[in-house]
Amino acid sequence: MTIQETYDQKKNNFLFNDSIKFSTLRDDLLKNFDLSPKIKKNNESLNHLDPHVLDFSYKYHDKLDNISFKHHDKNECNIDVVDGKISSIIKNNSNVKIENIDGRNNSIEDKLLDYQKYFHNDYILNLNSLMLNSGYLIDIGKGQKVNIFISNSVSEKELTIFQKNLITCSKDSKVIIIEECIAKKQSNKNIVNYFDIEENANVVHLIFQHNKENANLQSSSYANCKNNSKYKQLILNISEGSVRNHHYANLIGEGASTELDGIFFGSKNQFIDNKTQVNHNYPNCISTQRYKGVLTDQAKASYLSKTYVNKIAQKTKAYQLSKGILLSEDSHFHSKPELRIFADDVKCSHGSTIGPVNKDLLFYLRSRGLDKKQSTSLLIKSFFHDIISDINNKSFIDKFNYYSNLWLNENNI
Repeated sequence: MTIQETYDQKKNNFLFNDSIKFSTLRDDLLKNFDLSPKIKKNNESLNHLDPHVLDFSYKYHDKLDNISFKHHDKNECNIDVVDGKISSIIKNNSNVKIENIDGRNNSIEDKLLDYQKYFHNDYILNLNSLMLNSGYLIDIGKGQKVNIFISNSVSEKELTIFQKNLITCSKDSKVIIIEECIAKKQSNKNIVNYFDIEENANVVHLIFQHNKENANLQSSSYANCKNNSKYKQLILNISEGSVRNHHYANLIGEGASTELDGIFFGSKNQFIDNKTQVNHNYPNCISTQRYKGVLTDQAKASYLSKTYVNKIAQKTKAYQLSKGILLSEDSHFHSKPELRIFADDVKCSHGSTIGPVNKDLLFYLRSRGLDKKQSTSLLIKSFFHDIISDINNKSFIDKFNYYSNLWLNENNI
């Protein structure tokens, strides 16, 4: 079926299906949903995407929004998300509000519609708005210090999940979110996280993606960062299915800072589509964008990084880095850094390198008694050190070490 046919057949099952404002948005999106070859070639949201992502049969079973709650004394929340909706929560009585999104809350509807204005011609995000069927709200109170563990899973084969999440981190809060996206069944998940990060809030978001083959994922996020707030995101993608990671930070307060980092591994016929963008809209803000990947077989990956500096955003410091290691002649990595600077007192730079393992370093290690496989594996592990060394969470680092070693062994590296 076409996108229009799917929408017409299933629209009564979508969130906010009775909303006039959401219906108007959906009508406009459908009217401009052009997937002609020319559009696919030139549109940033499509030209590095796995084409099979758009070939789906919509399947979703709307479940009750009932959440199982349990309490403990630890300063943390454990959240199980099944098919895009929270099924259970274990937490203490701290000032953290957590609930599923339904189609009857006007304030949430207005927030989602407000965020829509930040995106233009992104077909994956538009598809998410068209067929929105799930999502949740997390609201962290002023001054709260909390660790949040989120587990995302898929309950049955061939589900198509279109999910939006709203996460508010209030003034002076300190939040660590460790999120796992694990799908063992054939499926397609299109997830969008919207962050409101208030003044002096400090947020670290660590994301581990480990989806099986034919379990495709499109993960997007947009963070509004206010005065003196800090937002750090790290994506660790060791999936077998195709993955799109597009993540944005909007610095809308003086002294705000953000880090958008990513590590990815690709093999077989995978498509890995990465993009980050930071908008500097106030003075004295800092941003870092770093993505590194290793590819083998016929895997294809891309990384588009963008920095926009508004004319009032003086004293901006911005850095972009893209690096890729190609372990086979048929693997491919496309990197495109982009700077748009309209202020004159800034420090902005970028770097990009793509190629095979350094032969001189390989020779050096082999001359010290290591075989080729051991030498290559050691060089790959050191390749990610500068990104991983910034993470203070032992469990996340242990997970990275375990699954990266597993990937290297499975690919005979």
